[in-house]
Amino acid sequence: MIDQLPENRTLPDDVRMRARRRLSEGMAPGARAGRQTLIAAGVSLLAAGAVFATQALLGGNAEVAGPPSYPDNGELVGKDRAVINHVERGRVDPDVLSRCVAAAKAHPPVSAWQTIATSHKAGTVLTAFRGPTGVFFCANTVTTTTISNPDPVQLEEGRRKVRILFTTPSGTMAGLVSPDVKFLSLARIGDRGTDNTGPALVDGLFLAPSGFTKAENGTQALANGEHFAVRGVPKPTASVVDRPLPPADRSTPEALKLAECVRDRPIPDAAQFAHTLTVRLSATSTVRLGRFGDLLLYCMDQGKPVKGRVLDRDDLDEVRGETIASVGAFYDFAPETLREDGEVDHLVSNTAAATGLITDPRVASITYTRPGTADLPASIGNGTFVLVAPLIDRHPDARVVVRDAAGTVLETIKPGDVP
Repeated sequence: MIDQLPENRTLPDDVRMRARRRLSEGMAPGARAGRQTLIAAGVSLLAAGAVFATQALLGGNAEVAGPPSYPDNGELVGKDRAVINHVERGRVDPDVLSRCVAAAKAHPPVSAWQTIATSHKAGTVLTAFRGPTGVFFCANTVTTTTISNPDPVQLEEGRRKVRILFTTPSGTMAGLVSPDVKFLSLARIGDRGTDNTGPALVDGLFLAPSGFTKAENGTQALANGEHFAVRGVPKPTASVVDRPLPPADRSTPEALKLAECVRDRPIPDAAQFAHTLTVRLSATSTVRLGRFGDLLLYCMDQGKPVKGRVLDRDDLDEVRGETIASVGAFYDFAPETLREDGEVDHLVSNTAAATGLITDPRVASITYTRPGTADLPASIGNGTFVLVAPLIDRHPDARVVVRDAAGTVLETIKPGDVP
């Protein structure tokens, strides 16, 4: 059971897509059967012990879907957070280790370093080490290395204990948790659904390679269902730019708009993301994409302050094949009132797009097709694409066809969760 309900927040990751699909299969009111909408499902989501409440499924900026970050409550089955954060115990890549050693100062010799675990997500590799003088953490991006000093600190006795020991300028976080903690979420105090993270829990540590910035200004935890402020959060450790690269071009209006999307966001190597594609989805929603290597920067502009999000190729699984990889994104949320055991205000959306990376240079066209409807082509630009299609309908014969410049089919993909 949840001991205390958290404040209202929007859902991260792909809770929107999967919750909406479950609702459309029978959880939505009968009078609206067949209508494809995304609606608030606060009760079933709160039962999961997540940081979000009845505002969940609201879309301030339309959220892009990613791996689920909530536990199994019998209804919405999610991946373990060690899977979401790609944890490998007792292993560190040799190149990562060499960069951490080069940045180390007040550390024991590398022969005394014991690797606890490595976690990677959204362009950051986070490694936890233990040495004779305490635990320490090292975060690597393509261009930077950030390493904490060894810390012999121990948690005080008690339940639901959380201590943050390490933060970086791009939002990586790590620290200690008491052995009883089985579920942890962290959020910036005052968060409105855009500054939170679900860390992996490993041997008394938590690892959040993709967290949020300015944690030292106020962070709250949800540990095993109890909400509380985390005290003594350190300021970010300075990063070393050990592999510098020239910044991406910011001279065009669209590139400048993309720069707004990375401001105060947990985006590693933010200056490296080049604007690739802008697509106007509706009268009120425009999506802008950027790319850096195999990282996708997604930003939805709906006339409000824009907030970008980065996903790596591992987490692009809505429409995924050998040549493309993408996630689903809802937009054009509108207020409605649902009458079911009382009146509840909420926002709904029945429009979605797939936004993603092109992973094969031969790709020239991407088309959504299904019987009885006209084919829907994707917009393509600089290694990214936006496909506006009724993916949430889950039509059993829906397919995405990828072709080369000669019209030859490279592959035919069944969208995620299509029966």
